[in-house]
Amino acid sequence: MKRKKETFIYEGLGFPIELIDAPMKFVLGEWVIDVDMDALQKFVFKGLIHKPSPLSGKELRFMRKFLNLSTTEFGKKLGLSHATVVKWENEESKISPLQESYIRMFLFEQLHNTQLIHLYQEIRPEKLSQAKDEKQSPLAVDVTKLKEAV
Repeated sequence: MKRKKETFIYEGLGFPIELIDAPMKFVLGEWVIDVDMDALQKFVFKGLIHKPSPLSGKELRFMRKFLNLSTTEFGKKLGLSHATVVKWENEESKISPLQESYIRMFLFEQLHNTQLIHLYQEIRPEKLSQAKDEKQSPLAVDVTKLKEAV
């Protein structure tokens, strides 16, 4: 037996997702959703990247797990400690808007397996943390190209 449910709250990803017109099937005496779970997870992942409000710790955990990364691996890729990632996921610490923007760019890049933007590659946190110990040199500007840049 199959049917559609107008709205169904699914919590199998670690946080509630409202499914609209969810196909349902009757299995072992109960109604369950009848969707391609891989496609649902990918759709939710993409939706969270573009979500217009801050990510919750549970959403961040889902996204990390979707990429099959441990908290240590995820933190290392972002130039952060394992403890920081755990605190974010447990909502013991907030992610700053700047950090969240960077995280979303990183997640987008991982999803599409492409280079999002050249600048993003140049300013990875691990490069910045390595460079902070180096002697600061002045920014080099080719003045002949100033008019082109303006």
